[in-house]
Amino acid sequence: MEVRISLQEFFCFKDKRVKNKSESFLFKDDAAAIWKSGRLTAMNEKLLRLIECTGHGNEWQVKLLGAILFQINSEYQRIAEAYVAERIDTSLLAWRARNLLELSVWSTYLAKSETNARRLYEDAGRDALELFTVFENWSNKQKLHEGWAFAISKEKNELVDRAASEGIETLSGKYLSVATAAAECGLADNFNVLNKLLSKFAHPTSMQILGEVDDNKNQLQRERFFDLGCNFYIGAFDALEKFLQFINDESIHSARIPCRQEK
Repeated sequence: MEVRISLQEFFCFKDKRVKNKSESFLFKDDAAAIWKSGRLTAMNEKLLRLIECTGHGNEWQVKLLGAILFQINSEYQRIAEAYVAERIDTSLLAWRARNLLELSVWSTYLAKSETNARRLYEDAGRDALELFTVFENWSNKQKLHEGWAFAISKEKNELVDRAASEGIETLSGKYLSVATAAAECGLADNFNVLNKLLSKFAHPTSMQILGEVDDNKNQLQRERFFDLGCNFYIGAFDALEKFLQFINDESIHSARIPCRQEK
């Protein structure tokens, strides 16, 4: 069964900046401007000021914000590189765009409150613990050498100990899914449809395997997936920018030692 899907109409979003349906990009220039305008440099400087004020219970915030800021910028750079490389197929662009979609949700979620940020930080341990547990159960079913099970058990115990040393009482329970985080931010409908769309093109689904090869449609998809990724990057950066400023101000005010003030 040959599958023919045209996304021409689907991707023509209604936006006040769109003057005609053939306009290719809505967000590409705005995303690039984050790097060119100095906003990224300014954000990195705020993070450095926050690092200078560590030692007052905010180490986990520095780690979380630094890690997610690195992730969103890396993913944006990679999707931009993938778009410029014309031989790259649409599946890679869809995958990168979906990564940015999830990072945008997490950025919005953590920026809503310090409680949310702490939940995301602690969930990293729960996420890793689930992986260890999966391998542990698999090794038991396969009746692998006991050294394998011992090594996994050792890693799990060390993970729990590290969590405890950072004030995390328990890693039991399920980590928060990105879909749940999106719902808590009021983004469930948009996230669900965009995640489904991008997943259909990121994975070798039956639709992809039997899809009609059409260079014009592929180019349209490349443009739209790249532009969606730019949109998600902007949303993530905006959220982190505001939250970092808030945390930076709070740390400066609460620090017992002088921190370098913003010029």
